[in-house]
Amino acid sequence: MSVEIGIALPVRELAILGARDADPLLDLARQVEELGFDSVWVGDSFVARHRMEPLTLLGAIAMVTKEITVGTASLTAVLRDPLALGHIIVTLDQISKGRLKLGIGTGAPLPVQAEYDAVTMSYRERRERVDEAVQAWKKVWRGEDGSLVGKYRNLSGLRDQSAPVQPGGPGLWLASNGKPLAVERTGSFYDGWLPVRIDPDEYRQSLKQIRESAKAAGRDPEKITPAVYVNVNVNADAAVAEVGLNDYTMRYNELPLPAMLPYQIYWGGPEKEMVKFLREYVEAGARHIVLRISSFTDYERQLHAIAENVVPAIHSIQVD
Repeated sequence: MSVEIGIALPVRELAILGARDADPLLDLARQVEELGFDSVWVGDSFVARHRMEPLTLLGAIAMVTKEITVGTASLTAVLRDPLALGHIIVTLDQISKGRLKLGIGTGAPLPVQAEYDAVTMSYRERRERVDEAVQAWKKVWRGEDGSLVGKYRNLSGLRDQSAPVQPGGPGLWLASNGKPLAVERTGSFYDGWLPVRIDPDEYRQSLKQIRESAKAAGRDPEKITPAVYVNVNVNADAAVAEVGLNDYTMRYNELPLPAMLPYQIYWGGPEKEMVKFLREYVEAGARHIVLRISSFTDYERQLHAIAENVVPAIHSIQVD
């Protein structure tokens, strides 16, 4: 078994630069596949940090790629109607011929005040709503009987929708960190785990707890995909890479790099050092790595450098 590695496309970045055309993103998706990556991902921000709508975009990406996994990293699913979203997900799975994976988050805790102002429901309600939808989707996709009436919605209408290509439906990964409740939720009913801010030691401990939670829920812990999301800037000079990361966060998040470090993983430097850094997460248990190239100025150079010098090294790591 080899570790998989993918790229989060610069959907928001191109929007910041004024792009109103999907062609550059579709071209990049094709490149990512041709360069030997395993997956291509798009992000989401429903009410702030505007960009192309991710699920619509994924439909187009699925049509211009052939084998690569397509997915969201991550989708703020709670802000969409769960009946309509279930229909969209099944349709995307059919369009992609079973290549769909969905990282699902709640839109927190990134420091985006506009989203907090626009969506007033509590974090607890967000969590409960998205978990309710996820469990209902999975029950229907597995062909299970039982009520679909939850605390927030009656989702019985899901049974009238068509079936996904993938048995049991596409993988649903919880985009969260290693807090106890997130660990329990991942082990209990999600298909994967996609943290965005965690160090390798914390990762190892949280993954152990996820697997214990899965066993307690009567699930096979080996069927839960452990992933990790990392922001990277590739440069032979690590100091230049750090400057590039800071420029990126100032333009993307309107915050300096130090202010973003509590929220996401950032790494900058040469490819060989990147491999060492990512290997620490692999040794902690990660089996799918999602990279976001954090640059507005030399994206293509970095994409090719990673493809040439990082992807083969990650693929060569043999894991159980």
